[in-house]
Amino acid sequence: MKAAFAARRLLEALLAATFPADCCLCTRALPWRQEGGVCLACWRKLPWTPGLRPGRGPLHAVIWAADYEGAVKRLVRGLKFEDMDYLAGPLGREVAARLAPVLRGLDPDLVVAVPLHWWRRYRRGFNQAALLAASIARHHGLPIGARLLRRRRAGRRQLGLSRRERLRSLAGCYAARGARLKGRTVLLVDDVTTTGATLEACARELLRAGAARVIGCVLARTPRNA
Repeated sequence: MKAAFAARRLLEALLAATFPADCCLCTRALPWRQEGGVCLACWRKLPWTPGLRPGRGPLHAVIWAADYEGAVKRLVRGLKFEDMDYLAGPLGREVAARLAPVLRGLDPDLVVAVPLHWWRRYRRGFNQAALLAASIARHHGLPIGARLLRRRRAGRRQLGLSRRERLRSLAGCYAARGARLKGRTVLLVDDVTTTGATLEACARELLRAGAARVIGCVLARTPRNA
């Protein structure tokens, strides 16, 4: 599976270098893919709105780089549902840069991605949260905690569920372990947060496994009035 996926990505890269591409936001033709298939003009206009909210329950804090709407929402959906995994690198770098002042004050030791269930990862071909986490970790020179957190079962789809229903459906979904977690401040990365239920479920397991505190970090958060 990995070999086939790598071959497909290589073919896509060769085609992108040979034939003009279209910006996935403004649809203008490009002579080459720029910043993950987004023209530089559109990239510069992305509405970054970094923020921080003190955490509740197991989370020390939640930080985000943008609101989940408009062009940012289009890019996230492309990343997750349209095989645009090449967006993860530039998006992760932007998240890391936009949140750099906040991260300096929070001092994370380790980056961990919210895991996908194995079947969903198999069908998608990648975990978008892991790709974002890798880019953020590289930017800040932090280690990645691979396989320290896993998803044990699929659970219900979260779309349309209330916060209480999400928390209930996620109970027992995640498990964490590993000596590398002991006493560490973990930066827990996901693509989008709505109610915070997924981040909280993961944070609870990371703390149970020995982490000192957990900071939720997402590319985008759903605005409260959405």
